[in-house]
Amino acid sequence: MARPDGSLRALLFDLDGTLVDTREANYLAYRDAFAQSGHELTPERFATTWGRDSRDFIPDLLPGIDPLGVDTIRAAKSRLYADQLHRTTANAALVAFLRLVAPTHRTALVSTAKSGNGRQILDAHGLTPLFDVVVWGDDVTRSKPDPEGYLRALHLLGVDAAAGLAFEDSETGRLAALAAGLTVLEVPHL
Repeated sequence: MARPDGSLRALLFDLDGTLVDTREANYLAYRDAFAQSGHELTPERFATTWGRDSRDFIPDLLPGIDPLGVDTIRAAKSRLYADQLHRTTANAALVAFLRLVAPTHRTALVSTAKSGNGRQILDAHGLTPLFDVVVWGDDVTRSKPDPEGYLRALHLLGVDAAAGLAFEDSETGRLAALAAGLTVLEVPHL
């Protein structure tokens, strides 16, 4: 995608659902974490959470849960996730594009994933060295659709939003990137 002045300098990517299909792995880890706390999580209910931070969606799914209960589920999901990494699949076309452009453009990963699970995904798919900057969900106070993650990445890249392009699969992520002033390329679900 060319800008009128040809100044596309930075490419910013979402992780879950954009670069790597993690839906099944995330669902199974959350399902088991919910079960450990005595709650049920169906695939249909989990589908409504895509692109959102667990700090936001767990209270929506479990009205009345206290902050300690949310933290307990989040910690359990983090522990359980490594056992599900084999269920993740890279978006081969987008990863090939990223490998092609990484040497000539500034690149960033902006994800609501927490750093522990996110690093596992990047390492499992050999993506870690492709990013100049990584902003995880635990690096920001406000998650997508708030633009904080994208604004932080742009600052760390030293690039103005007008010179960047974001790749997103969810409405939540798209809204965050647009609010940061970025042009967004919507990536269809894998």
